[in-house]
Amino acid sequence: MSDGPKVVSAGRLDALRCLALRRDVLAEERWFITRADELTTTVDEEERRILAARDDPRSLYLVARLPGSRVAGLLTATAGPLRRMHHAAKLEVMVAREHRGAGVGRALLKACCRWADEHDTVEKLGLTVFADNERARALYAQFGFREEGRRPREYRMADGTYRDDVLLHRFCPPD
Repeated sequence: MSDGPKVVSAGRLDALRCLALRRDVLAEERWFITRADELTTTVDEEERRILAARDDPRSLYLVARLPGSRVAGLLTATAGPLRRMHHAAKLEVMVAREHRGAGVGRALLKACCRWADEHDTVEKLGLTVFADNERARALYAQFGFREEGRRPREYRMADGTYRDDVLLHRFCPPD
């Protein structure tokens, strides 16, 4: 068996583990605009989100596990709710601090891009990332994501500093 991450579609039993991962990552207050105390999602709501992704051919909810670990990372791809947005899915990627650098994010992105490239339901993947998150931006670039815009001083942090938001996209299959 490989020591690398195993990426699978999330199941309803993953809801509690995924919420715990979200809380842990948000508690770092470094990578996402949502603060941990603003996460109000219940286990039942997360379970419904997982099941909705399974029922929608334009959406995806993946989890990554390492041998002997809980959920090490998650990725959601959610297509727009309006018909003019059905072709474009927005990504959210979270990796537990202790598993960063172990190939978890790479495995999640590889599975997501392969899914999008093989299905004609999603033509574009998009996401936003803080401009100073160079490690994540470098990983996204390896998968063909390109910058399509920047929102200067979009977010004000608790210490009063500002951070730019960068919009990235990848066409599926790539140009």
